[in-house]
Amino acid sequence: MPLAWARSLRFRLTVWYSGALALVLIPAALLLYLGAGHALSAETDGFLTVEAHRLSAAVRGQPHDPPEAADLAQAVAGNEAGGALPAGAHGAFGQFTPKLLLFDVTYQRIISRAGGRVLAASPNLARRPALVSALNASLAAKRMASSGFFSFAGPSEEQEMRVLTVPGFVADVPVWVQVAVPWDYNADVLERLGRLLVLGVPLVLVACVGGGWLLVGRTLQPIHRIVTEAERLDADALPEALLPEASETDSEIGHLVATLNRMTTRLHGAFEARRRFADAQQRFAADASHELRTPLTILRGEMELALARPRSLVVYQATLESAVEEIDRMSRIVEGLSFLAHQDAGQMAMPPPREPVDLPGLCRTVITDFHKQAQDKEIALTLSVPTAGSDEPPPEEGLWVPGSRDQLRQLLGNLVDNALKYTPPQGAVTISARREPEKNSGPGLIALHVSDTGIGLAPQDLPHVFERFWRADRARGAGGNGLGLAICARIAQTHGGTLSVESDWGHGSNFCLRLPAWPGFVQANLNKDQQTTF
Repeated sequence: MPLAWARSLRFRLTVWYSGALALVLIPAALLLYLGAGHALSAETDGFLTVEAHRLSAAVRGQPHDPPEAADLAQAVAGNEAGGALPAGAHGAFGQFTPKLLLFDVTYQRIISRAGGRVLAASPNLARRPALVSALNASLAAKRMASSGFFSFAGPSEEQEMRVLTVPGFVADVPVWVQVAVPWDYNADVLERLGRLLVLGVPLVLVACVGGGWLLVGRTLQPIHRIVTEAERLDADALPEALLPEASETDSEIGHLVATLNRMTTRLHGAFEARRRFADAQQRFAADASHELRTPLTILRGEMELALARPRSLVVYQATLESAVEEIDRMSRIVEGLSFLAHQDAGQMAMPPPREPVDLPGLCRTVITDFHKQAQDKEIALTLSVPTAGSDEPPPEEGLWVPGSRDQLRQLLGNLVDNALKYTPPQGAVTISARREPEKNSGPGLIALHVSDTGIGLAPQDLPHVFERFWRADRARGAGGNGLGLAICARIAQTHGGTLSVESDWGHGSNFCLRLPAWPGFVQANLNKDQQTTF
């Protein structure tokens, strides 16, 4: 795009910086030039003032003893710069000592005010008639003045002089005392200073513009890098962070990068959640279509068979009961799939509510829920927990864990239901809870075991127990949909615990749930097991 660089931040910052610098440098150079001229003029005028009054005091004399012509000639012949004033001759002008200039040449004259006759003049004026004419002209222009005055005089610009003319007396004769110095040195100084400023200010501006351009470019370079990296961001490959350079960490660029890193992290989490949700939807659809196909096929077949010809009321009733069973099976499948889909989508990634859950009390509730089922199958369902005595332990001495009571009840119920399902009559299912020894200064772990005397699991089946829809070959005739243990493993994970299994082929299995203990309660001295049997 034409002139795109002119709209860039780098160009605008450089122009603004250069313009501000020019607004400072140009007036500063002008003030320096004018100040130098004023200083030179002030020092020259001060020197002339001192010299004029020195000469006036030297030639004044007394009315009864006027100075001779030789005395006047000797007075104007003294050319030392900065001559000292005699005592009491400072006058209104005060004394002055040169600091910037060395006045090695002075021109001095004493002229009668009555007739304009030159009473005495510096010897060096005799060889410069043009300068004498210029001094006469300056005196003629101010002849009516009653006080001293400064003026410029000279036959040309190269020979210009700075002149001070003051009134004085020789004895009782009124005279004009003129003192002059060449102005060409001052003019040369101002001219050289002007040339230096005219050349130096643009050079300084150019150098500052170049330096500002480079400095702004270096400052904006990390931003260009961030823009380049941001343009490469992709929803399928978001970086963890846009790491800043070491020199940028404590700067505004570092703060910008930190903000972008936090935004990238949030975007990364959002895209991951979206990806998990999409994968969960696909998996849910695939699992649902796979698992619901069989009960739907059975349900359709039974319905079509019942409608093929008129049948008795008993047959219709049996068909409807079978249909209800299949609908219940499909409902359980849908509920399990919905739970796991929410887990996969991250909707239950947050820890459950941290409320203290009494594990012995929860176990008794679950045993009550499955009491009739265990009784019908003639299976002994027992609870074994350590207590400090025969009575119920107080809350601070019990086995408590943080979490959701409803989810833990679902987990324990699934384990008990699974144990009852694969345990033959006259068998036993035991629930036990123990506090495991603490390995550090933390609250420790509580281990809850659900063991049975059922058919057990083969060694090659153990790695697949917690996979969804997986069932051992010998368990396929016992009902179920293969989601219960997968749900248990997910609940344990969300509670910060683990779920493991040990099994002896043909002699039963032992599922162990380990959960962190509630940190607000301590373990009592446990010395007795309370055995509860249903």
